Amino acid sequence: MLKREDLTSENVDQIVADAHKAGYHFFLSSAEREARFKTAMERHQPGEELWVFAYGSLMWNPALEYAEASPCHVQGWHRSFCFWTPLGRGTPELPGLMLALESGGDCEGVAYRLAPHQVRSELAILWNREMLSGVYQARWVPTKLRDGRTVSAVTFVVDNGHCQYCGDLPVDKAAHHIAFAEGRRGACRDYLANTAAHTRALGIHDHYIEDLVSRVGGLRGETIVPTVLPDVEAVGQA
Repeated sequence: MLKREDLTSENVDQIVADAHKAGYHFFLSSAEREARFKTAMERHQPGEELWVFAYGSLMWNPALEYAEASPCHVQGWHRSFCFWTPLGRGTPELPGLMLALESGGDCEGVAYRLAPHQVRSELAILWNREMLSGVYQARWVPTKLRDGRTVSAVTFVVDNGHCQYCGDLPVDKAAHHIAFAEGRRGACRDYLANTAAHTRALGIHDHYIEDLVSRVGGLRGETIVPTVLPDVEAVGQA
């Protein structure tokens, strides 16, 4: 589980330095992360609240302080294990796979509302987390909350020109990497299992995720179980 203290600029800068030493020079410097932050925030008016759309680990490990959470639906984007992670939940020899949004279809997840006084501090943490390698692009997307409201939320879509991108990976190969890749942030299969458990708890059926759970369990010869159980009360409030 990521904690807020793991995502300070100092800690993230050390991760970037370690990645550069390992030959991964595409990891972004603090100045590059800040430049992308400023570009994304051109859409946000100072003093206003801000929404964040979560579809993967941000659902079950947000590490953010927020004023409200709501199940939600986004049209035009879908979840996809579409980029390699050679350091976090994998190794250079057996990289893991991580989720991003790819164009097309639709996606359900959780929208977090940041109150005006939370926007700068919480987005700084979020940028340190998501903008390590530059494989994500920040995008504002219309987001329909379960209570009927529609808001504009910032989220993270894949840059399909990035060297980590592998969106055309056959599903059997993707399942193999998810089943067996492990890194310093844990096993890739745990990331999948936690995402599956939390989508179910929200009343979301994602056929793509459930198919991968079945395939990964079959490859390992065991049931894939979450390491982070959904907080049923919190999910119900969301």
